[in-house]
Formats: sequence, C-alpha cells, structure tokens
Amino acid sequence: MSMMDQMSGRSEISFQNLETQQRLMIVAINGLRDAILTTFPRVTGTFTLAASATNTIPNTSVTSTSIIIIMATSADAAILMASTGALYISALTPGASFAVTTANAGVPPGTCTYSYILVNPS
Repeated sequence: MSMMDQMSGRSEISFQNLETQQRLMIVAINGLRDAILTTFPRVTGTFTLAASATNTIPNTSVTSTSIIIIMATSADAAILMASTGALYISALTPGASFAVTTANAGVPPGTCTYSYILVNPS
C-alpha cells in the first residue's frame, strides 16, 4: 500500500468519525430539546382585549403555577404596553383561564391584539 493510499484511508476514517460525531450530536440535541419540552410544556395563543380594564382569557392549560408571557401584536397593543396601562397577569384559574389587567386600571380601546406563551413548570 502506497503512502498516498494510507493517507487517503486516514482521511476517510476521519470523515466517517466526523459523520458519526455529527449524528451523535444531533441525537443529543434532540434529546435535550425533548427533555426541555417535557419539563416545561408550553401552549401558545392569541387574544384581543375588550374595552375593559380586566379581560379573562380562556385556556384549559392554566395551572396555579403557569408562567404567561404576553407580546403585543398590534400598534394599539404596543402603545398600551409602553404606557402606564401595561398589562399584567392578575389571576390564574387552573383548568379554565387567566386574567390580564391594565396596570393603571384604564380601559383599552378594544383593538389591542396579543400573542402569548403559557409555560407550566413541573
């Protein structure tokens, strides 16, 4: 076997090892992702505020320890969130809903739209 054959054999082995390592990394990353999603299941949704200081958002996935992250998805909602009327989660009703209230008890115009992520830590 020539020196060139030996060198090409080595690089072939190295590439095979690299492919194996990449496959193992993908399996590990997918396992980590699955573990996170199992530990912290999440639900997403959207809502539009009614012209009321407190709005109840139905969602049967709510628990007493739910973490809810709200994101404005309209200009009116962004303006409200940047003002003293910003929203906060004022109540969690396990198995039923969560309530959002404006911080200043002001009444939004009824056109504010939001998206949310609900996470239930185990």
